[in-house]
Amino acid sequence: MRRNSMRSVCIVLAGLIGVGLFQGVLAPTIASAQTKQLSMGTATVGGILNNIGSAIAQCVNKALPEVNITAEFTEGSNENIRLIDQKKMELALITPQIGYNARKGLPPFKDKPIDFYAVVRLLPNGNVWVALEKSKVKTIPEMKGQKVAVGPASGGLGVIARTQLEAYGLDYKKDIQPFFMGAGEMAEAVKDGAVEVSFLTEELAKMVATTHKIRPLAWDKKVLTPFLEKHPYFGEYTYPPNTFKGVDYPVLPVDNGIQLICAKELSEELVYKLTKAIVENLECMAKIYAPAQAITPQWAATELGNPVHPGAIKYFKEKGLWKK
Repeated sequence: MRRNSMRSVCIVLAGLIGVGLFQGVLAPTIASAQTKQLSMGTATVGGILNNIGSAIAQCVNKALPEVNITAEFTEGSNENIRLIDQKKMELALITPQIGYNARKGLPPFKDKPIDFYAVVRLLPNGNVWVALEKSKVKTIPEMKGQKVAVGPASGGLGVIARTQLEAYGLDYKKDIQPFFMGAGEMAEAVKDGAVEVSFLTEELAKMVATTHKIRPLAWDKKVLTPFLEKHPYFGEYTYPPNTFKGVDYPVLPVDNGIQLICAKELSEELVYKLTKAIVENLECMAKIYAPAQAITPQWAATELGNPVHPGAIKYFKEKGLWKK
């Protein structure tokens, strides 16, 4: 009798140990299945979209264990929107004007309009028209007839440059001599005198200012106000004095904007959590990518031309940030 009892105990113990080992093997698989995998399109390596995208992924993944965002290299806004439409990505970073064109079926999306939702507005993205201080060009209208670097031949930057010049009555195919270049090439071209003006990011303008005296061509407020009314996908942002070395006055550019967008299919609950994780971890993002220091909760809740996801609006309303 004692032998049978001991045998029964051993069988039970072996069974319990077996179940424990089985659960231990399954635990990571179950946890992985419960994690929502999200792909996020950014841009080319080293660019502003990729830099802020990487910061978002790291900080949200840390704050929100139930999701795992992977920041993917892409060609930028145009491709990101198409990848969202093809359901190859759930999230993407874009300039709002390109998104607006996609939703309205405007070039380069004339063949097929693409819809999506915005989640948050990210850091200011104000390309600045930069001339050297010794240049004869002192204002934007004075670019007429001059050699001007406007960005790559394809991509969103050239569209933005053309739209901005139109506000001053300049046709960039007729009224200036356009030079189509990559971002780094434009910085070198203005330094070398190959062009009179280049359309530079804040970071590149700062870089040029470390070796050359520059003159950023600020917008006239009287031109900017009606421009923003006509083009709601742009915003306003003023660079404070001394943002650029040797420039001791404020510089008013157009904020081209950066939006995090998502597929329309993402649930209200998920987007609410993503929005909360981003807005409540801005300090984390700024530690990874310093320019993100410019983002505030109020800034993040600003709409730029594209409709915001109901889940994001729900969070913004709860925090008293939604002003619309």
